[in-house]
Amino acid sequence: MKKLFDVPDSYKEHITKFDSSDGFLALGIIVTYFVVMTISGIIVQYISQLQITIIGGGINVFFVVLVLLCLKMRHQGIETIGLKEGNIRLSFVLGGTLAAILFFCNCLSNVLFEHQSFIDFADILIYFVYFFTVGLVEEVLFRGYLQTRLHSLLKHILLDVLVTGVLFVLMHFPFRMVAYDMSFWEIISNVRYIADLFITHLILSYIRIKSDSLYGAILPHWVSDFAYNCYTYIES
Repeated sequence: MKKLFDVPDSYKEHITKFDSSDGFLALGIIVTYFVVMTISGIIVQYISQLQITIIGGGINVFFVVLVLLCLKMRHQGIETIGLKEGNIRLSFVLGGTLAAILFFCNCLSNVLFEHQSFIDFADILIYFVYFFTVGLVEEVLFRGYLQTRLHSLLKHILLDVLVTGVLFVLMHFPFRMVAYDMSFWEIISNVRYIADLFITHLILSYIRIKSDSLYGAILPHWVSDFAYNCYTYIES
């Protein structure tokens, strides 16, 4: 059982190289992301679904590029956010298994048991690409960049994971509060929603740390979000 939760030496080696400047820089990027999500919540009320997808995809790509620029500025390689190196095979085995489970739970089960059907094929293709950018940016920002850099401030891997998890959950609040006119308490009182986000974070963090690779976290995140949004209710 202990071996199941052992942290690879390569992961430990990466996170101990960062200093407090990296930690505060990562937090600054996350705060910026929160602000942009809040502004996006206002904008989406006045534009079409296609425009939302295009703008959202652009924002996602922007933040991935921003992280890459910060890596370059700090003379750090992409392996420090879980790309390029690590146990990639293990990462894909764990992530692929989780992706298959989530696809069934989020998509096929709704189509088979909840009287729903798939959206138009053209929309499926658009969502397929768009939700890849969502999975990519959220994994790069949180499990790839923030979680590893927080170690310079928190000095404990478990604290890194827990604090990142709290911020990951809170990241989903601003957009919903503005776009759907929901209060903070309305969102946080939805215990199932909060638990789902935090447990998802813990599982994806486990894959990220255990394999020292981000690919296995990106894959199920992408598949889960895509599957959840590629069906619609059938009118009776």
